[in-house]
Amino acid sequence: MAAAPMRNQPILSPEELQSRLREFYRALDEFNDGYYFESHETLEDLWIVTPWPERQMFQAVIQLAAAFVHVARGEYAGTIKLLDASAQKLREFAPESLGVDVASMLDSISRARGELATLGETRFSEWDEANVPRILYKPVDGRGM
Repeated sequence: MAAAPMRNQPILSPEELQSRLREFYRALDEFNDGYYFESHETLEDLWIVTPWPERQMFQAVIQLAAAFVHVARGEYAGTIKLLDASAQKLREFAPESLGVDVASMLDSISRARGELATLGETRFSEWDEANVPRILYKPVDGRGM
């Protein structure tokens, strides 16, 4: 029988988080490449052991990725809810955090949400997925967190 994953894993120290930032950037690349589910999964393991405030930023990216999984599934209400939750969390990190251009991310989330809301649930499938936000970033080494 395989061992169950440890539920209450210890929170990472700043040094440990720094050493795992590659996972965060990999999740951003996956998102930008259209692999929303994979992005969510990549970041989930890191998010669960990350201390505040970075934990909240990672959760915002997870929610953003999940929003576009909902788009692919045609789930309008879930998409809107997750876009709103992601944007709400990201606001405290603007204009930039961990090398991510949070201000442009918020603008693109707002634009996508507005387009989706204008279409509404009945015309939701007409939305052009070319308008999915891109997450602009330059990796940082984690010092100064």
